[in-house]
Amino acid sequence: MYDDIYITLSLEQSIIVLQQWVEQKENFIRRMGKNIIDNYVIDFGENKKAIVVVIEYYTWRNNNQMTATVVLDNIGKNTKVHIAVGGSSQGMIFNYDYGARNSLEEKLKSLFKVYEVKEIR
Repeated sequence: MYDDIYITLSLEQSIIVLQQWVEQKENFIRRMGKNIIDNYVIDFGENKKAIVVVIEYYTWRNNNQMTATVVLDNIGKNTKVHIAVGGSSQGMIFNYDYGARNSLEEKLKSLFKVYEVKEIR
């Protein structure tokens, strides 16, 4: 399970970071394996929002398709990032994902790690 992190980026900047990661030109196979399925903005008024982004990710090493849901909000002082990854294993009896879920979670977390606020006051 992923712990929420707080970052110094605005919501708009955070979305740009996610989009750049999805569109990043690594190699052909990796580029074909990720896609933003949908995003949704919830406006709370007074410039407070939450953005939900659903990312589809395909892993070639274990032939699994996963989704990552990234929720960003600016309700507090800093932007909060919450990540949930699912669908990383398949099979009726044995459901092993060989670390694919944790790997995707860590990749997404690393995008925001440099902007992380260590101490919230």
